[in-house]
Amino acid sequence: MLSACNHQDQPVGQLVEQRILQFGTIIDVTLIHADRSKAETALTQIESQLLVYRKNWHAWEDGDLFRFNQTLLDTSKAPVPESLKKLLVLSQQYYQQSQYLFNPALGQLVNAYGFHGKSEPNTPLIKLIKTDIPTMLDLKINQQAAHSSNPHLQLDLGGIAKGYAIGLIASYLSDSGFEHFLINAGGDLNASGKKFGKPWKIGIQNPFEPGAIAGVSLTGNQSLFTSGNYQRFYKQAEKLIHHIIDPRTGDPSKNISSATVLSTDPVLSDVAATTLMIDGINNHRSLAKSLGVKDYLIVSEDKKIIITRSFAQKINITSDWPVLIVD
Repeated sequence: MLSACNHQDQPVGQLVEQRILQFGTIIDVTLIHADRSKAETALTQIESQLLVYRKNWHAWEDGDLFRFNQTLLDTSKAPVPESLKKLLVLSQQYYQQSQYLFNPALGQLVNAYGFHGKSEPNTPLIKLIKTDIPTMLDLKINQQAAHSSNPHLQLDLGGIAKGYAIGLIASYLSDSGFEHFLINAGGDLNASGKKFGKPWKIGIQNPFEPGAIAGVSLTGNQSLFTSGNYQRFYKQAEKLIHHIIDPRTGDPSKNISSATVLSTDPVLSDVAATTLMIDGINNHRSLAKSLGVKDYLIVSEDKKIIITRSFAQKINITSDWPVLIVD
């Protein structure tokens, strides 16, 4: 935990930071507040809460989601834990809003590709699941229980859980009287207020090499999320196999290296970035409209940038790649 006094004359408080390892990434939480003790107490509470979220929502370590998946697999029916109810409702809602591209029901397929723990790809199982790809519509929720007749349906909430967790943390901080803070989870972030009277300065990651392709200044309540094929991947016969699966084919998504979304809702930014990674080259306008997103940037595999005009006015692109601005 780090703290630093504001060196300006304004009594805006102190900067207090903590680095937390959760959700498979480093989460940096930065607070600016006059009461250092209150800030440190809040950071301790956040670290404890993140541990609970991870345990509840982890797809392949013992916890609520893991046990839910196992029960569903064994009996085709499972009670829905309180910790999962809101996430399941949001997942089914966004599955339809995303034109059926955001599909957390693909957990078993993601596992078959080898992205759960250190497992090896299971090619026969991948082929089998592709014959009957599960969707969120295969999960029927009645009162306190969920049912599925598709034996391949297992939930992986990786495309929404981080955004949901960041949103809960941001709400906790706001409700606790914190106006100025930044939550940065491996480049996916929520910013509130300002940093000593100035915008929070953020870089958008280059998907091909270390560094940034653009910079953006954030004030107020903003959530910036990036999804990319460089985060979890391996090569098989010189072919890139990454964890973002196109539910229409059962194969890793193609043509796009990263997608970045800016909105005021971290859940929406998280979901929309994943969705645009799957079909953002051909269908970005329609998908953005369905999801209610205005500010996004897409980087193609051949290093071309598609960006909305509204987002282009808010960022500084530092790469020399071709840029297409769209309305």
